[in-house]
Amino acid sequence: MTETPPYDIEITRVLDAPPERVYQAFTDPDQFAEWSGPVGFPVHRDTVELDARVGGRQRFAMVSDADPSMRTGLDGVFIEVVQNVLLSSRGAWDGIPGQAGPWPSNLRVEFHDYNGKTRLVRRGRGSPSRGRSSETRAIDLARRRLQLPRRFPASPSRPARPVLL
Repeated sequence: MTETPPYDIEITRVLDAPPERVYQAFTDPDQFAEWSGPVGFPVHRDTVELDARVGGRQRFAMVSDADPSMRTGLDGVFIEVVQNVLLSSRGAWDGIPGQAGPWPSNLRVEFHDYNGKTRLVRRGRGSPSRGRSSETRAIDLARRRLQLPRRFPASPSRPARPVLL
């Protein structure tokens, strides 16, 4: 019997920047805080701890602009790291609205060279309240805040999984 993969969401994007730059946006705490978190619920820099090595900590919290007491945080550890190529982590989300207790998280981000650009593949286990749409918005927000132009325009006719933009 085969084990069920720990991912239920896969999103692919081509970003107009080399893999080294995109990888840095995921591993540098200052850059990570600039793009991570949805509008109105940003990641505060003082909550970010990223130690991109196997066994290193991955911790951050999103804080509501409207109510700073409302926080959703991830506490995890990197389980696979290949510089500029792969980040994989496991952990738990806490403080998800409507969710009692922590919610397990598995995340795998691959950074593929695509003729000087990056084909980013993000696989994850979505939260019960946000799921795939939250993952899609996170990648698009990263692209905008890092001033990376889209490689391909969005298309509502593309299949739900995987998405290639």
